[in-house]
Amino acid sequence: MARISAAFPWKNGRPPHLPCGPGDIAENVLTPGDPDRVRLLADMLEDVQDFGRKREFAVITGMFEGKRLTICSTGIGGPSTEIALVELAMLGAKRVIRIGGMSALVEKYSVGSFIAVDKAIGDTGTAMTYRIAGGEAKASPQITQSLVAAAAELGLACRPGMVASTDSYYFGQDRRYRPLDDGVDISTHFIDRFQAQGAVGVEMESEITLTVGGAIGLDTGCLLGVHGNRATGDWLEDYEATQRNLLRIAGRAFSSTKMGT
Repeated sequence: MARISAAFPWKNGRPPHLPCGPGDIAENVLTPGDPDRVRLLADMLEDVQDFGRKREFAVITGMFEGKRLTICSTGIGGPSTEIALVELAMLGAKRVIRIGGMSALVEKYSVGSFIAVDKAIGDTGTAMTYRIAGGEAKASPQITQSLVAAAAELGLACRPGMVASTDSYYFGQDRRYRPLDDGVDISTHFIDRFQAQGAVGVEMESEITLTVGGAIGLDTGCLLGVHGNRATGDWLEDYEATQRNLLRIAGRAFSSTKMGT
């Protein structure tokens, strides 16, 4: 019996993390962070195959507007996103669009609207690692253009823009990690720095998606729904409609003739 290599711990064509194997993954893939969002979006596909969940990775493949489509959750942050992207690519993925949420940093991006990321900045450790392999945090121009066009067809507000990614949800995004009334100023001004660099939003996976994808040969993009706005303090409490619209926009973008099969 063949031994599994520590440098390549796959067995019978199956990866060590994603709960799927050869033939299960479509060329077009959407990657939400939350595994529960895979379940939420499953009823929007036809002929769904559910491959189950392993750790933070839930995977389904079905048909959307006549095209085969996989949805695979990545979990939160860089390391798990890198694992998903690499294993998806080795299982046959060609194009990946991250679909998720972000906090807007400027007033004009209202909660429930959308950003098609054309570039990401940040200081995430995983992206730094993949820059050594030649990855850049830039989206495929075709994907970004197709996302904006698809949103317009659906009557949804979506603009291209640059976002900042961070490995930290609390401290690195100037969120409080102590009670509001303890009198301690914990602001670290990370958001001010991101705004000064031109970012219109902040989140945790776009820089990784674009940089890892670029390094390993995937065409990548990111479509983000505005779940919160740090300039106004608004927060989107019920985001189901936004999540479903992420699939509608990205699925329609994949249906574009410019985006391949």
